Amino acid sequence: MAALLLLAGCANTTDGDALATATSSAAASTTASTPTPWDPCTIPDEAIERAGLNVSTKESGIFGRDQNGFKICGWESRPPSSKYYVRVFVGFETLDFVDDPSYFNRLQPVRVGTRDATQYQQLAADAALNCGVAFVAGAELIRATLITGTQVGNPPYDPCTELNTVVAALDSELPT
Repeated sequence: MAALLLLAGCANTTDGDALATATSSAAASTTASTPTPWDPCTIPDEAIERAGLNVSTKESGIFGRDQNGFKICGWESRPPSSKYYVRVFVGFETLDFVDDPSYFNRLQPVRVGTRDATQYQQLAADAALNCGVAFVAGAELIRATLITGTQVGNPPYDPCTELNTVVAALDSELPT
């Protein structure tokens, strides 16, 4: 029965029509792709150095993978500062993303470079060692985090002040 239906479906076409239809629908499915967020790993090395980060430590993703629809790039601080890690996340989200009390708290408005932003803490993070900041650029949410290395007991900096300084130094390289 299935063979008869298949033959009946092809019997009414002229040579090439079935092939053209299959080819055009395959082409349509491959050209309609999901948009990709801006990649923070494209920030020029000179800007990374000016921000006090070590360009040779650049890591795309977290352990090599982007997560939850965010493009991610991170760098370590440059010596001789106490070691910390800065990661920039870019995704198609709104600022409401960090307004989720099941993941983030201690939200407060701040000015970072030329941008109005929201400073936040992740729930399980130690505020003396870590900080996050987020702002919207067009349709994208840009988040940056600073995580102090585990060997640093008492950092000589305030994580939020340090993060805001780094992000302000990168401001001109980030999407608007």
